[in-house]
Amino acid sequence: MNKRPSFVNFPIPFDHPYTIPTLLATVSASALLYYSLQASHKRDLKEAIRQQVIYKRRHLKRKEDKFASLKIEKQYVNPFKEWNANVPLWEYILYWLGIGRHDYSAKDLERLHVIRPNLDKLVEKNVSFIWLGLDGLTILTDPVLDHKKRAKPCPCQIEDLMGVVDIVLVSHNHFDHLDENVVKGLGNKVTWYIPLGLREWFVKRGVDNVIELDWWQEIHHKDRPDILIACVPAMHSSCSFWDKDESLCGDTGYVPELFQSIRDLYAPFTIAALPIGTYEPPSIFKSLHMNPTEAIQAHHDLGSPCISIGIHWGTFHLSNESYLSPPELLARLWAAQNTNGSQFITTSLGQLIDIE
Repeated sequence: MNKRPSFVNFPIPFDHPYTIPTLLATVSASALLYYSLQASHKRDLKEAIRQQVIYKRRHLKRKEDKFASLKIEKQYVNPFKEWNANVPLWEYILYWLGIGRHDYSAKDLERLHVIRPNLDKLVEKNVSFIWLGLDGLTILTDPVLDHKKRAKPCPCQIEDLMGVVDIVLVSHNHFDHLDENVVKGLGNKVTWYIPLGLREWFVKRGVDNVIELDWWQEIHHKDRPDILIACVPAMHSSCSFWDKDESLCGDTGYVPELFQSIRDLYAPFTIAALPIGTYEPPSIFKSLHMNPTEAIQAHHDLGSPCISIGIHWGTFHLSNESYLSPPELLARLWAAQNTNGSQFITTSLGQLIDIE
């Protein structure tokens, strides 16, 4: 008669040097597989809900309803059919390992010109624009002035902006748009307009002069009632290692109907700052950023502002295209456009542009 197997029949050789490591590796692998399957199931469920909401919203007449912010299980998700988060894991691994990334030479950096800006010009009557690395106006936006990962030093520092800036607009919480040192330096001396979900981050750093805005919300600035601040949607992600889409986001991939909706509500525009960089490889960045071709189309969708300025390029090494590819490609494409009397340009870091 066969006896039932037991550990007595098959003793585990705990005295063997490979036994404990093997058991630990097995348990760890099992736990990793379990949590991976759980996360995959949760992600698929959330995506199914997202698609269902998009389907239900498709016939809504008001674009503010169709493209209202959407939160599922305490996380913001993109309410756009163009959004695609199904990027193979191996492509992310290759990207983060830097495989295929452009190797920048000293000549590339030499061609990235930095100009010391004349900040006194910002208080004159004309509308003016200074590119500090991502985008900036008389109202400062997304200031990242002191970061070791910048390709070139910022043309000005926090001290230069004291007493000059009244309003700071923050699009989202990625490191290339939100600088903790700038937040602490400017502090409560300025009013911060931020996307929904970021207030707690600011308050923890001692800054409470902040106004959170949901998509399509508008507010008149308290000291200048003639200035209207409006928060419009963007297809992007605020997700990082610590923050899992708990706040709304800026940057944007290309969504034709969204830009047309913004035009219908707010056009005509004098100036638009449109992102043109961080688009390679498209398998990863297609839903997150625009390339020059898409930025030009967005310019037209917005009703052809008097001048659009290409931003989000040449400051940080975030993608596989070279620093200068976005402006060079933009210039070639724009030369073949029917411009309708408008302009789409790029500037040097710190260069001042007056809009008559």
